[in-house]
Amino acid sequence: MSLIGVPTAGFAAAAVVVQSTMATVQEQLRYDLGHAAAQMRLAGPDLPGMRQDPVEWQLTDSVRDSPVTTADEDSPWADLLGHVPEGADAIPVRTTRIVVRGPEVPVAVTADEGATWSPALDGHWHVLSGRAPSAPDEAMVTPATLERLHMSIGDSITVTDPVRERFTVTGTMRDAATGPEAEGVFLPSGSLPADLPESLQRGGSETTVYLPEVAPTWSEIRSLNAHGIVVESRPVVLDPPAERLEGVPTGTTVNAYLGAMALVGVFAAFEVALLAGAAFLVGTRADTRTHAIITSVGGGRGFVRAVVAGSGLVLGVTGALLGTALGTGLGVLAFRLLDDGNVGTWPGLHVPTLAILTIAAVAVSAGLVAALVAARTATRIDVLAALRGSLRPAAPRPRAERRRRIWVPVLVVSGMVMTLACGVGVLLLDDRPVQQDRWAVLAGVGVALGPCLVQLGVALASPWVLAGVARLSARLGLSARIAARDARRNPVRTVPVLASVMSVVFLASVVITWSASEHARFVRDYEYATAVGVATIDVGASDADGYPAGYDATLTRQAARVIGGALGDADVHVLAVNREGPGKDPTTVTVPHDFAHRECPTTNTTTCASFLQSVGTGTPHITAGTLDDYALLTGHRPSAAVQRALADGRAVSLWPEYVHDGVVRIDTWRDQTVDDTEPYEDTRPDATTTIPAIADVQTPRIQVGVFMTRETAAAHGITLIDGVLATHLARDLTPAGYDALYSAWEGTGGTDRDLQSTVSIAYERGPVDEQATVQALVLALAAAVTIGATAVAVGLARSDGRRDDEVLDAIGAEPVLRRRVSAWQAAILTTVGAVVGTLLGLLPIRALTLRFDGGPTGTTHLPSVADWPVLALLALGLPLVVTAGTWLTAGRGRRVAVRRAH
Repeated sequence: MSLIGVPTAGFAAAAVVVQSTMATVQEQLRYDLGHAAAQMRLAGPDLPGMRQDPVEWQLTDSVRDSPVTTADEDSPWADLLGHVPEGADAIPVRTTRIVVRGPEVPVAVTADEGATWSPALDGHWHVLSGRAPSAPDEAMVTPATLERLHMSIGDSITVTDPVRERFTVTGTMRDAATGPEAEGVFLPSGSLPADLPESLQRGGSETTVYLPEVAPTWSEIRSLNAHGIVVESRPVVLDPPAERLEGVPTGTTVNAYLGAMALVGVFAAFEVALLAGAAFLVGTRADTRTHAIITSVGGGRGFVRAVVAGSGLVLGVTGALLGTALGTGLGVLAFRLLDDGNVGTWPGLHVPTLAILTIAAVAVSAGLVAALVAARTATRIDVLAALRGSLRPAAPRPRAERRRRIWVPVLVVSGMVMTLACGVGVLLLDDRPVQQDRWAVLAGVGVALGPCLVQLGVALASPWVLAGVARLSARLGLSARIAARDARRNPVRTVPVLASVMSVVFLASVVITWSASEHARFVRDYEYATAVGVATIDVGASDADGYPAGYDATLTRQAARVIGGALGDADVHVLAVNREGPGKDPTTVTVPHDFAHRECPTTNTTTCASFLQSVGTGTPHITAGTLDDYALLTGHRPSAAVQRALADGRAVSLWPEYVHDGVVRIDTWRDQTVDDTEPYEDTRPDATTTIPAIADVQTPRIQVGVFMTRETAAAHGITLIDGVLATHLARDLTPAGYDALYSAWEGTGGTDRDLQSTVSIAYERGPVDEQATVQALVLALAAAVTIGATAVAVGLARSDGRRDDEVLDAIGAEPVLRRRVSAWQAAILTTVGAVVGTLLGLLPIRALTLRFDGGPTGTTHLPSVADWPVLALLALGLPLVVTAGTWLTAGRGRRVAVRRAH
């Protein structure tokens, strides 16, 4: 009953928790609109042709050859408030970024400008304490903002950018889709300038207009679409028209959740059927005398089967009821503990009745199926022998043995061939330009089904395997010999456990091998920006329209001072770099010449690195600085040759593609803009400069193309501008550290906010393996199921081997012998199952990586890599832990009470 009830409880709890993360339509509307009837937002220019989806209202499409398809940056945009239905109330809300004075440094926070505290919007925003503002110089904040600013209700906050104003805090509130740690300020309408610089805009600083009482109809929404306005209307979402956009996903999250639950449920039902079936077989064997009595008094085979199957049905129903009740309660408790008020994560408590009933039905079915095999066995007993009390092992059946000799090789060979063939088929189908069919899915099913056939064949061969182990265990002592022979002579309770451990470890091995292969591909394709431990800060600027405006030396040095102080007086290096990305205004572009000019169908980290292919994308390929700057970027002391080259006015090429015959060539294009119809790299340069150079190729290579001193660049007329900062950090910044750094930078003020908006920080960690948590979770789950299966095996062995214990006790065996027998049996079953399952887990990944060529253009080959230390821990360490646990818990410290039948 526990075998049925515990998994059922787990699935029921998971169903409640997962379902509670999925918002219903009403809950989504509750957050989107609060108590309002609709909301409006600009989504495109004021031209006909745009249309929206009635439910997924922010998804839009354009009518073919309509005016909106030819829109450009000069196309007009509608006045959103001017299209509010006549006589309707409207609440405009704009979200942006502001800088407020903090206790130590200025703090950048999100600001919602508008009457977000209106009762009509309660649900999207929620007032927590205090009162709503009633004057233009009053505002509300989140509790986390009060804490960060060391303030309380009634104090005043000072906004320093984009305006300098003081606001009295009248209360606290927060966005309902944020957690308690969210920071934000809520200002009255008109508190900020109408036109904000791009650096302060969040999502285009778009304004959303909420309509508290009037909900546009679908025909009115289509009319607004013609002006570039999208609308979410409560009645339209609740009763949508049939005019849905093509390709709009419907129920994707729910379907993925149901699919994942179904896969895990099938596997769990298989495990429960195996172990519960073994328990029923042992119970049936213990009740052999009872079944013989029923038969002797006239009970037919059908009646005996009904008795045994009925017990499975009763236990299945009981386990299902208890499991679903306990699981539902645990799910509700977990929701209450995890719910932090963020409706984006926890929209509401949902108890999925249909899913729980399905789980209960599967549990009942698993109990019934597990009992059917035992019911069939119960009708094959020798009635006279059972009435005399004989419990001799069942005699081997030659016919069953012959069938096993045929099916074992057939299943193993066919399963391996199917896996490899379908794996190659998946690769061939995925290599096609068009993949919109189901053949790849069918081939993938074959990759999953093949190992299952192999496992079934191994399970059928388990008696042979256990017989071989029994022969080998003769040299390991009395307890090992007894355990092995007991396992071999009682396959009804040992083979299901071995198969269960094998299947669990197989899945764990597949996940671990896939994780190791993906990480190997990540490491193989990883390109280092600098040496590990170096943080680089790009201080590139942009103009008012968002186009790149190059670098500004004054701004870069200001950033060096601010960021150095924010990092605790860190040694920040200022690097001069070239301008590669053209802007809206005519710009001079300078790049190093690539003498190799390779055509790269696929990328790699050396000859076809993406860094080599990124010329013209804005990434600098020329860097100027000092010898210390070079040492920082490369992570080691420069060689004597590099020191002499830099001192002599030569350049250093870190990529062999940029140096030829002892020189590097710098190409320059003048008056380039983003509107040029022909890319500059496809035209002849306006000027070319050659500089004597040496090669110093790094291992691994870093994203620094050509390095020289500022004096060398000036001597050859190469225009470089201070635009990149670099510093060494002992470790990557925490989210709080990044937040403090950005806040310190944004809080420096200044009139040209756009130049400060493009500061970006990158820390080079190297190809860090992010799969350790996944592997630990997989090992933990495999250990839990394996321990559970082994506990079942040991318990069944002790129950079924009661008379063996009595015999051992009668001839003077110590109680510790029974403990050793249990430990050895656990070791045999888990080791055989874990080793076989681990080896089989290598098969699917090898099938999916069995590529004989490089593949088509643009594909990256997944290598087949086995994480042998983790797999060894799975195959050998896990059985060792289970055996140790069995030794500590199995057996009795006293002699058994001998039963005597008279």
